[in-house]
Amino acid sequence: VVDIDGAVDMASTLAVGGVLTANAGVVVDNFTLDGTTLALSSGNMTLDSAGEIILDADGGNIIFYDAGANIGRISNASSNLRIQSDIDDKDIIFRGKDGSSYITALTLDMSAAGAATFSSNITFGDGHSIGNDADDNLQIASSSGENIIVKSAEAILLRTGGNTTALNLDSSQNATFSSSVTIPDYVIHSGDADTFF
Repeated sequence: VVDIDGAVDMASTLAVGGVLTANAGVVVDNFTLDGTTLALSSGNMTLDSAGEIILDADGGNIIFYDAGANIGRISNASSNLRIQSDIDDKDIIFRGKDGSSYITALTLDMSAAGAATFSSNITFGDGHSIGNDADDNLQIASSSGENIIVKSAEAILLRTGGNTTALNLDSSQNATFSSSVTIPDYVIHSGDADTFF
């Protein structure tokens, strides 16, 4: 047993073959390890591993703080991965780099029940897409000539400027137009009778 009451200044390497116990913490430069806390008093902290960096939290939460304030977390929810914002009405934002500029690809608006805003078109795995065409009109596109199906158990309403319903397709498959229907050079069929315009 060695009992040292004063400071020890070593100009060489300290080799410890057993357990090193420091009940008051360990300080290396401006890095402090004390109890359950790793603290860096200034600068950035770098975790550099030759292999993987594994975060294993048996409590199921990896929680992010900024200056003592809880910002959000990544959680285990019944073996589902849950990404959560913990501040009221603060969004979840996905960003990336397009060429040399950073862009916001997707915003989930927590003040609007998670409404999703995409910065560009949405393309599904089968090649179908929703987005703007070359003239900035809304376009629902079907790949390889498949049908586009709009399905509802109730009425389907097509509305234009001023929130006016231009076409109402009710649940009985009746179509009601709010104004006149113009079909130049075409035929409207009703059973076997043709009406020409």
